[in-house]
Amino acid sequence: MMKKASILSLLTLGMAATAAEEAFHHNLPDSGLLPSYTSISAISRMGERHGGSDLSLQSAKLTIPLSDPRKSGWNGMMLNIQLDAEATFINTGGNLELKHGEVYFVAVPVSVISPMGNGNKLTLGAAPTLASDSGAVEHGLDCLLYGMYTIKRSDTLSYTVGVAASPRFAEHVLVPIIGFEWQATPEWLIRMKGYRAEALYKVNDRFSVGPFIAGEGGTWSVETEAGDRQLRVRSLVLGVTGEYNFAEPGQTKRIITFSLGSTVATSAEFTERGEGKHAYETHHYEPGLFISAGVDFRF
Repeated sequence: MMKKASILSLLTLGMAATAAEEAFHHNLPDSGLLPSYTSISAISRMGERHGGSDLSLQSAKLTIPLSDPRKSGWNGMMLNIQLDAEATFINTGGNLELKHGEVYFVAVPVSVISPMGNGNKLTLGAAPTLASDSGAVEHGLDCLLYGMYTIKRSDTLSYTVGVAASPRFAEHVLVPIIGFEWQATPEWLIRMKGYRAEALYKVNDRFSVGPFIAGEGGTWSVETEAGDRQLRVRSLVLGVTGEYNFAEPGQTKRIITFSLGSTVATSAEFTERGEGKHAYETHHYEPGLFISAGVDFRF
């Protein structure tokens, strides 16, 4: 009997281990590897406030899902993997010079999302990234680590708090994460995510419009005559944004987005790499026109 019980225990453990292995599952979205988000944006030529340079930017962004979190994961946890890519064309003149006018950002965020009950969720992740021009690729590698907790207070209010660490590119290494979504009235939706906050008025079931404030720009490793440095461009933008949902009945949201506004404050600076990231060349610019448009299937 003891021998039979031991064999039965081993079989049970083996079946449990097999079940645990089978608990992991990975699936692409029904659309496969088609982009789930794409956008273009541009900031018109801006003259320097107290200097002899000018600056303008054009960017193109793309997101390709590498897993469907609703159909990927294990033990009740969801797995989200995606490819984010952005190409930015920086046009400069005068005493602001770049060896390469095109800079690139590529990231592969891998997130584990754990439902915590009552609509709350914990998200932990890592994102290997490359942010550089074509001449400073070896110094443009980084790994962003992040953790955030989303709390659903009610059917009309949820908010997110967390922290991210970017050893190479963040000015202070650790960056706070704060966001929320509030359906203030049936007509007004107020939300903040990343470096963008907006208030959208629901004109009808498909179209919403309202004001926004956002931070645009980025940080890249770039090649200069003095060696590889970091280029940081930061711009505060105010304007009007809108969304149009063109999904057919039975489909998830399919949103066309657009924004029109003006930069309020823009700076471009070269900084040293490593601890402190001391800025040794800084330029400040007059306002410029901002425009963007995109298509979003990430729902």
